[in-house]
Amino acid sequence: MTRMEKTSAFSRRDLLKAGGASWCRSACRSASTPCSRSIPRWRRASPPGRRSPPISLSSFIAVNADGTVSAFFGKMDMGQGVFVAIGQIVAEELDVPFKSVKVYMGNTPPTVNQGGASGSTGIQDGGKQMRVAAAEARRVLVEMAAEKLGVSANTLTVTDGVVSDGSRKTTYAELIGGRYFNVQLQWNKQIGNALFAPGQAKPKDPKAAQESSASRSTARTSPPRSTRRRTSAPT
Repeated sequence: MTRMEKTSAFSRRDLLKAGGASWCRSACRSASTPCSRSIPRWRRASPPGRRSPPISLSSFIAVNADGTVSAFFGKMDMGQGVFVAIGQIVAEELDVPFKSVKVYMGNTPPTVNQGGASGSTGIQDGGKQMRVAAAEARRVLVEMAAEKLGVSANTLTVTDGVVSDGSRKTTYAELIGGRYFNVQLQWNKQIGNALFAPGQAKPKDPKAAQESSASRSTARTSPPRSTRRRTSAPT
């Protein structure tokens, strides 16, 4: 038997520290939760350790130069699926594809302190705030498009980030891509789970949005009536 002349003692604390550091490095390289270095360059204005103010719309939503949307979420996803849900909420309110929304979380400087995400507060509280912020961003963008096209805002429709009056169109990227929203929200002066800062816009009716989404999905996936196969025996 080989005799070990020297042994190294590792405490449980040392092992956990090493494992945690390795996991964090790996997560920053490839995880679904973006790291600070992946934040759009034009957004990196906050000094380290200083959070974005809840009173500004740009603290929650940004449209990048390529038309993608950044959602800055001040909570964490601990395996509940919050990351995906927030992206879906923002995409639905803004009328943009889900794949074009990138959610930033777990990063102090560019996000507002929205508290923890336990006990369903990630969606119940945090999701509510992201929803009203996205709704306000859509309202502002539609008004900008109305001014650019010289038409009334209520005559415009939005599909996948393209605003149109039926004959002319513009895009979110053309309207504000890579720039801040100069819009203030009605912050309730609370921080954490109690924070709420809506704008002037009223979010979409969830039932109407769900029905619209379902109809689009059915139109994409249902075969023509003449090609459907009988699934039960004739009587």
